[in-house]
Amino acid sequence: MWRDQTYLQPRALLGYFPCNSDGNELIVWDPEAPGERELERLVFPRQPKHDRICLADFYRPVSGPGSGAIDVVAIQAVTAGDEVTELMARLEQEGEFAEQLFVHGLGVQTAEGMAEWLHARARTDLGIPPEQGRRYSWGYPACPEQSEHEKVFRLLDAPSIGLRLSGGYAVEPEQSTLAIIAHHPQAVYFGMKSGSLPKTAKQAGDELIAGTEKDPTRLAELADDDPSLEDTSASDEGEPALAGA
Repeated sequence: MWRDQTYLQPRALLGYFPCNSDGNELIVWDPEAPGERELERLVFPRQPKHDRICLADFYRPVSGPGSGAIDVVAIQAVTAGDEVTELMARLEQEGEFAEQLFVHGLGVQTAEGMAEWLHARARTDLGIPPEQGRRYSWGYPACPEQSEHEKVFRLLDAPSIGLRLSGGYAVEPEQSTLAIIAHHPQAVYFGMKSGSLPKTAKQAGDELIAGTEKDPTRLAELADDDPSLEDTSASDEGEPALAGA
């Protein structure tokens, strides 16, 4: 399917902005006047208990201890394009349900793979280790308010790669994602009811794909009976799902 397809039109945006946190908000400064002129304020919730984490905590504060230095935030957008969504609708109308599911899966994995690739690019650009930092998408517990997408659209000029917002602030086309990257060494996925700051480097390290058995460039090396393809449900029992993208 990957070799034969002509319906995936991958496009991406990656923006770096000067920023500072202000309580539960992240001030995104105008690159022409950092610390003086605001472009947007991104708002995030704070845990009511546990370590009381807020995503804004992972950036340098605008005032108080550690203030005075301008930080940087990376924001990204990726899409597989409209054509894959149109093809899915046509296949469903024609009753080709299995093919429709395969096309949907390929489109979704293309968008997710692009997001992971762009995140790796941001880590390289920022000069941080490949396992440091996290990528958060709006709609997940750390940043649940999807109306914030409007601010991100203005910052990145997201319509320039064909992105739109639905009436409920969902990103369209379906196979698309927006995300904010926190490069802080203690950045972690968390929810409003659970999650704590990592206490060790191992806890803080993000799961890597490149170079592992999950790396799609290594598929040709994997045998049909590769251990990574075996059922691991028993060992994964009780493991929580990630709270971020």
